[in-house]
Amino acid sequence: MTRRFRCHEPGEDAWYWFELAESDRPSRQMTLLGADSVPAVAVDFAELAQVRDICGLLGVQLYEVVYGVAAEGPLEEPPDAEPVTEHEFAVMWGRCRSFRQCDVRHSSGPIPVGTRLPGTFVGAPWPPGRTGVFVDLGLPLPGFVDAIHLFRADAVWPPDGTRAEFEVVDIRVNGSAQLRLRPTATPPPGEPWPRPVRP
Repeated sequence: MTRRFRCHEPGEDAWYWFELAESDRPSRQMTLLGADSVPAVAVDFAELAQVRDICGLLGVQLYEVVYGVAAEGPLEEPPDAEPVTEHEFAVMWGRCRSFRQCDVRHSSGPIPVGTRLPGTFVGAPWPPGRTGVFVDLGLPLPGFVDAIHLFRADAVWPPDGTRAEFEVVDIRVNGSAQLRLRPTATPPPGEPWPRPVRP
């Protein structure tokens, strides 16, 4: 039977929220810090394992940048823990995940926001001009350029195989990991794309 509870660590001024399966291993954990209950952790351990399987260590590191670091392994429910309903947990979970995804600048870890990387446009499963373009960065996870970055620059839609330099603008993690990118430079219409700057 799934159990949900929260407990307070006065010395850390932190509230820990846990969802435990029958094995007493947390399936999800949230950590909220300070008087304002700022979300520091919002980890789904099954999701983290999936990211590890797909993207390896780099995916795990990026997951921890976005959702924080939680201790894995069995957990004993403290005697002073407060029970939490499924609804209460779901509401707080939504708040913490949204905060970690949208309100935290992901400027730490192995590939912080602002990092410049060379890559190759590799197309998308939809027609040119829609949604965006995937980028091969030579990493175990893809990059993606949203179409708005190309529209704003009035740029030619890049053909598959076009190499360019990109800046990381966000890190997305949800079952897998993806770097959201923008080209550091776009050519005038009809002209070739610039090659990446090599150190």
